[in-house]
Amino acid sequence: MLQRITQVVAVAALTTIFAIGTAVAAPITIKFSHVVAENTPKGQMANKFRDLVAERLGDKVVVEVFPNSQLFGDNKVLEAMLLGDVQLAAPSLSKFSRYTKSLQLFDLPF
Repeated sequence: MLQRITQVVAVAALTTIFAIGTAVAAPITIKFSHVVAENTPKGQMANKFRDLVAERLGDKVVVEVFPNSQLFGDNKVLEAMLLGDVQLAAPSLSKFSRYTKSLQLFDLPF
């Protein structure tokens, strides 16, 4: 009986160790959504960010860039971030006024 309990505990421990090892080995994926073309300054910045992450973090973190509103438009991307559907976005600052009025300063016409 004691031998059977020891076997069950050993199998459970090994299963846990392998599960943790597998979870740690999986890369973190960051979805980066923006609404402009890749050849614009914002699009170039997103691609440069992706390249820097790949260079510095290797396979640990992967950044997937979605230009031209492929995932979400400017009006929905902040809501998508709150829901966890996208991890990084570059919306216009006017979209933040719904969440905080202090950022309306940057939308002044001059």
